[in-house]
Amino acid sequence: MLTLPYTGADSEWPEQDTGHTTRVLIGNDFSEDVRDDRGWTGWWVQRIAWFARPGDILVLPVHPEEAFLEYVTSLTRVPRESLRVVVPPAHDGSQGTLSPSRLADPEFVEALEEAVGGREVTHFSALWPDVAVARLARALGVQSAMPGHGFVDQAGGVMVNSKSAFRTIAGGIGLPVPEGAVCTGPEVAEQAITELLPGGPVVVKHDFLSGGRGNEVLTSGESFRAIGARRVVRVSGRADVRSYVRERWAWLTAGGKGRPIVERYARDSSAFFAEFLLGDDGVELLGDGELLSAPYAVGQIMPSQGLEPNVMEKIVAGGRRLAHALRAIGYRGVLSPDAIVTPDREVLFTEYNGRVTGSTHIYGRIGHRVVGGSFGKDRVILERVWPEGWTTPSFTAAHRALTDAGVAYDPATRTGVVLTNAFDGSGGVMYCVVAGSLAAAWDRDRALKPLFSRKAGASRGTSR
Repeated sequence: MLTLPYTGADSEWPEQDTGHTTRVLIGNDFSEDVRDDRGWTGWWVQRIAWFARPGDILVLPVHPEEAFLEYVTSLTRVPRESLRVVVPPAHDGSQGTLSPSRLADPEFVEALEEAVGGREVTHFSALWPDVAVARLARALGVQSAMPGHGFVDQAGGVMVNSKSAFRTIAGGIGLPVPEGAVCTGPEVAEQAITELLPGGPVVVKHDFLSGGRGNEVLTSGESFRAIGARRVVRVSGRADVRSYVRERWAWLTAGGKGRPIVERYARDSSAFFAEFLLGDDGVELLGDGELLSAPYAVGQIMPSQGLEPNVMEKIVAGGRRLAHALRAIGYRGVLSPDAIVTPDREVLFTEYNGRVTGSTHIYGRIGHRVVGGSFGKDRVILERVWPEGWTTPSFTAAHRALTDAGVAYDPATRTGVVLTNAFDGSGGVMYCVVAGSLAAAWDRDRALKPLFSRKAGASRGTSR
């Protein structure tokens, strides 16, 4: 049986001996090697609390919101007092993230060693497989407790979260992908766009941005509202394409950190994921779902609803092939390949995510542990990014509003609204709706608007 801690029903997770063993779970975000725009995610990484077991040590960039931590542990039935939280000293520019310098801080390493005490560390991992985490494991002498340590230590996390690396591996194993190219230079991008444009719109993708925020669509025909992209740009010929590439190249490459992708854009497609756990013993399918965008990521449906069985089989089979390929080169952890289903029911894979995604805690912990039973058969989860225009002053206020309205999650009926993350600091809390059907989930979601839309509020987009 695979032993990574991120999914599974209660029967798969025996309680550990907290007196002699412990696990260290690190709530980090994208590596600073690939993205420097994540300083706001101190609240987002607090979702790691959903994965905690009694006796665990949580490493976070900020002190967690205690109301959120109490809420999560009450639902997962983990004694709050059994958990230790360690926060490294803040460094300039990294207050909201676990930067390499913070994870290497001697004061922090000493505090973490003190939290471990004389216990054996049986598991050591992070939301994002960063080199800095591998170095911390080495500093503590617990490399053997970190799955795939050697792979992560050599910057493997960049490979398993890169869209360009995905296309390379997908091409090598013959996986169906949209027609296109990995752009090793601006001339390559210009040529690929020019060749694809006569056949319809083209999407240009940033290597590491997520949730659709790294995508732009080029068209030489009609204008339209793109789904999963920042904007649609009209170009009338090669000169326009050259100007576009010249203007956007620094942004598309994150200043040279990545390689953009050019692909044919399939309009009116739906997006899905199948998530796997890659361990020493093999590959295990963990969960699946539909990704909703308008135009950026706005939610997910788990598990996928209404897909033809043969289409779902293609998504799972293709994702499994990717998982086996990455397992063969040493990656251990969660892998979430994404695919689109075109109007003519063709399945095309678009990227993979080698990290604990924004889906994992929803189906893996809220679904399997909190909802339990036959989740996925008699219950469906609709996860939602806090909508534009809704506002709440705090996590506690949001929870109180749900409770007073009688729509908070009820363990007796196994239905209701679960708050999935800490307060985002700007007026919102991520949430999901558990219901007996997707129609019932959407009905419950619509009923929430009067609770939170009394005045204009800001929304905070997140990504998987």
